[in-house]
Amino acid sequence: MDSATNRLIRYLFLSFLAIWLVFTIFPLYFQFITSLKPVAEINSMVPTFWPETMRPENYAGIFADPGSLKSLIDSLIVSIANTILSLFLGTLAGYALARFIRGFAGENIAMWILSNRMFPPVAVIIPMFFLFDATPWGTDSYFSLITLYLVFNLPLATWLMMVFFRDAPRELEEAAYLDGFTPLQTFFKVTLPLVFPGMVSVAMLCWIFAWNEYLFANLLTGTTVKTFPVHIPSFTSGSQTLWNLVMAFSMVAMLPPVLLFIFLRRYMVRGLSLGVVKG
Repeated sequence: MDSATNRLIRYLFLSFLAIWLVFTIFPLYFQFITSLKPVAEINSMVPTFWPETMRPENYAGIFADPGSLKSLIDSLIVSIANTILSLFLGTLAGYALARFIRGFAGENIAMWILSNRMFPPVAVIIPMFFLFDATPWGTDSYFSLITLYLVFNLPLATWLMMVFFRDAPRELEEAAYLDGFTPLQTFFKVTLPLVFPGMVSVAMLCWIFAWNEYLFANLLTGTTVKTFPVHIPSFTSGSQTLWNLVMAFSMVAMLPPVLLFIFLRRYMVRGLSLGVVKG
């Protein structure tokens, strides 16, 4: 192709990316400006694309209710605890499937584990409620929510870690054995550093699910524990939803995952590419 054709293709590609960027960023932009508007402006028939009256005090208003800060803390506790457990158990299970259970049996076990992540959560919502309600810790507890999220995060963590461990060169482990390393030393000093970017990716995926999950959180939380997705509908005044406070609180709740992705993006890119290096 000549240079004119190459330039045309490049311009078309850049134009498509620009349009796609606008469609992607606009909802976030509208969420942000809505968080700065008064209620009357939000409810007007003609939408405004920049606040006529700035209300930055909306962000202070969301924390007038002490439940707002507590819901964010509850979400952090549940997300961090569930991510640590999912990553720990998923790493051990993934290593076992990658190194010790291979062939037809290993593939079937791995597929069975992944299939547990595929069923729709709403299909088990009622049995899960009665199951946890019958336990000593009940439904309104951190333990119930953390344990329930393991049902969905652990299969995903196990499957991905199995793929990452399979891509890690076995020869390096054999060389470590020849140097006198024990299997445990080899696992921690040789194998884990090789798949560390993949572990970061798995941790982020598990954390995002636990951070944003609403269905089971709405079912299993109450007064003692209430995560932020369950707290958002409480921003009302009579029968009216205070959308400016809803948007302001949502913007605040977006900060932890956004900051994590910014700081860990290098590991995320490397981790998500581990499973396709040999592809």
